Amino acid sequence: MKSIMVGGLALVALGVTGSAMAADLPVKAPPAPPPPVDLWSGLYIGGNAGYSWGNWDNNSIGGFLVGSTFTTVVSPDVKGWVAGGQVGVNQLYGRWLLGVEVDGQATGQNADTSGSFGATIGAFTTTITQGNHWDMPWFATVRGRLGVTVWDSWLLYVTGGAAVGRFEFSQTTTATISSRGVPVATASVFNEDGIYRAGGVVGAGIEKAIDARWRVKAEYLYMDFGSPVFLAGTGLDNTIHLRDNIVRVGFNYRFLPN
Repeated sequence: MKSIMVGGLALVALGVTGSAMAADLPVKAPPAPPPPVDLWSGLYIGGNAGYSWGNWDNNSIGGFLVGSTFTTVVSPDVKGWVAGGQVGVNQLYGRWLLGVEVDGQATGQNADTSGSFGATIGAFTTTITQGNHWDMPWFATVRGRLGVTVWDSWLLYVTGGAAVGRFEFSQTTTATISSRGVPVATASVFNEDGIYRAGGVVGAGIEKAIDARWRVKAEYLYMDFGSPVFLAGTGLDNTIHLRDNIVRVGFNYRFLPN
């Protein structure tokens, strides 16, 4: 009986000692969460396509006949497709992104307008008809980008910078003199002009990272190139306010950092 009691006391003592030793052992901290995956930093290249439109207010002053002066005011609805490519670089700071992007675009943006007016003196009527053609063959932009990542794989951003483009304008003016509805004389003048013009661009967009390399995007840009004068000094001066809206979708391929 005495042996049993001694053995029981020994077991109790071992249990208390073991619990005390376990309490003295250091507790292992849980592992730190992995750092967020950076899907955005680095160099990228891509392509895009979309649609462009603008209302180009045009004021033209001319004198086709000696001693005559007329003024026309039109607002052609210039529109067409756009397609091109872009290259850029991003750097992610937490959830905020800073980047720079350069793009070049070919466009089919153009418009045509025409109009006429006439005057009758005695038996003769003079009719002047004018046809105009506007065209923007290409443009390019250099823009900064400021964005914020949402759910890691989405990017919302605003963008702005400088733009440059090629603009072309042509005009055909025809005067017809008729008597009692029968043409007796016709004369025509054709003029054309093309310029390179710098301006500003702002916009916003959304981009989705498909995986570590590929992403897709949708973007809106507004460009304003001011109001240059075409056909200056010809007597058919045209002041045209060049401004455009661009909506486009595209893709980017990101080069993974080493």
